[in-house]
Amino acid sequence: MQTVPCSARFLAASSVAAIFVLLRAGSAHAGAAEDQIRIDADYPGGNIVVQRMEGDRVFLAPDQRDTITNQWWFYFSFRLRAAEEKPVTVVFSGKNPIGVRGPAVSGDEGRTWSWLGAGAVKAFRENGQPAWAFAARVPAGAKEARYAFCPSYLEADLQAWLDRHRRNPALAVEPLCQSRNGRRVEIVRAGCLDRAQSKGLVLLTSRHHCCEAMATFAMEGLMEAALGDDPLGRRWRENWEIVAAPFMDKDGVEKGDQGKYRRPHDHNRDYNEKPLYPEVAAWMKLGESLRDRVLVSLDLHCPHIRGEWNDRVYIVGSPEPAFWEKQKAFAAVLERVQRGPIRFRAQDCLEFGKAWNTANNTAQGRSNSQWARAAFPSARLVGTMEIAYADALGVEVSAASARALGRDLAAALADYLAMPAP
Repeated sequence: MQTVPCSARFLAASSVAAIFVLLRAGSAHAGAAEDQIRIDADYPGGNIVVQRMEGDRVFLAPDQRDTITNQWWFYFSFRLRAAEEKPVTVVFSGKNPIGVRGPAVSGDEGRTWSWLGAGAVKAFRENGQPAWAFAARVPAGAKEARYAFCPSYLEADLQAWLDRHRRNPALAVEPLCQSRNGRRVEIVRAGCLDRAQSKGLVLLTSRHHCCEAMATFAMEGLMEAALGDDPLGRRWRENWEIVAAPFMDKDGVEKGDQGKYRRPHDHNRDYNEKPLYPEVAAWMKLGESLRDRVLVSLDLHCPHIRGEWNDRVYIVGSPEPAFWEKQKAFAAVLERVQRGPIRFRAQDCLEFGKAWNTANNTAQGRSNSQWARAAFPSARLVGTMEIAYADALGVEVSAASARALGRDLAAALADYLAMPAP
């Protein structure tokens, strides 16, 4: 079978043509609906290439459609429709896009997710290449199952959260801009919205690389804390305002792009004199208008798939000594006040010049943090935080634990901002 990419972007013309159907070999009722296996990505956030099908084995790969030549990223998300509980062997070969806790799986159309588990993934060789496989199933009583590199956080998830808080006077949603594809890109304001009363602003961004969903779960947890009916929430509403952009690449999030190493450069290398992307241009303009009130600029990301520095939560160290000292001071507060299951260690701040954190990393263009250091030279904290996709020093990263990390960030920021400025 010809290799064909499945994604919301490519499926608009004909979703029927983009659904791959396998009839069970040897079945006397090969045309029966219950004998069909259907794989597609025709939903927000979907991303897959179906390479071929052999019996009950389906060979898949991440769709790299937006990626610079000779680069590779691991994001995938597909939908399986088959007979209930029928096992379908999913195979990835060549490069392994399956994370350290196996794929994420959802039986309720992406509303909730769990990890299938590392033990569910089997390594072997296929036609001389390394390969990895797991058994996918549609749960009993369901019509489909979704499998992905990590849990998804889409516009619908943000809207569900906003709907739960729509009567909260400490929450406001405003337009940032319109995306290239005409989508509304929002900012969310939370906490002390009266700027005559607030002591300053905390700027938050996520999804410069649109596949990094766990960062947005953490952002939601931070904003939730600022709205809470408890001492921490009241402290925020009396003192500081959050201005958050959950989707800095809204089109990519909804279309199912992976976003890292996007051609000609990705959103987090676009903070240049003439930005390519409307979201970045609008965020820079907004930042300039708020310059004198910004206390914190924190850009939330997820790292690589596995290995050192991809198995923890950490702050990416600034090359400027004054900002590096501020980052270390905040890290010490976060380590002290945290209560959630994901453990942050101040020792894990990645000093500039070590590992991947070098000047070569931003050769393609200026990053959000580089821009923010120049735009807000008096800010109390400017930086990037990396949040592991699936496992943080042995602790499962999930929607719930990432939100709890966000609450810890809210508590740490409140304590840190209450301290005397250095």
